Amino acid sequence: MTASVSSAYTGANPSKHTGMRIATAVVGLATVIVGVVLLFNPVGAARTLALLLGLAFVLGGLLEIAVGWDSRSRWGSVVLGGILVAGGIVAMVWPGVTLWVLALVTGLSLVLHGIGRIVLAVMARHEIHGWPWLALAGGLGVFFGVLALAWPEATVLVLSLVLGAQVTAFGLLLMAAALLPSARNSTAPTGA
Repeated sequence: MTASVSSAYTGANPSKHTGMRIATAVVGLATVIVGVVLLFNPVGAARTLALLLGLAFVLGGLLEIAVGWDSRSRWGSVVLGGILVAGGIVAMVWPGVTLWVLALVTGLSLVLHGIGRIVLAVMARHEIHGWPWLALAGGLGVFFGVLALAWPEATVLVLSLVLGAQVTAFGLLLMAAALLPSARNSTAPTGA
């Protein structure tokens, strides 16, 4: 005996970007973890901060490249990701850097990345369902970058808190962009 069960999802195509969304969410989670470490370990040495800052920027840069890989403006995401990866490498290979230079590298990287993220999010708004989240992440990057530039003599504590807050927020917003349904896809299916 068999039962005939119909579903509104019969014949629906699986999302071709599910793997990329999961990868984006996983790297976003890793970014949140790095941000939380920065927030709750602010008394670490400047060398540790430089290594964590570098790691955070490298993760953010790789995530930027991954998020924009399937879009028509791939080159823009590669350039933005490259900015963060380059800033991260500079921070990791130059551990004796003064706090002023660390604040400068942090601030400039965040401002440039934030501006570029906003521009790319707006340009790709028809391709990326979570583009407002990505634009908001860019705005937060600009805000935290200006904050880091305004206080170049900041202590490790202040820089850790500013960077930790930005990295945590960026990771959370990227996870939201990857996992939350868009307004276009949130309509309930009809049929019986």
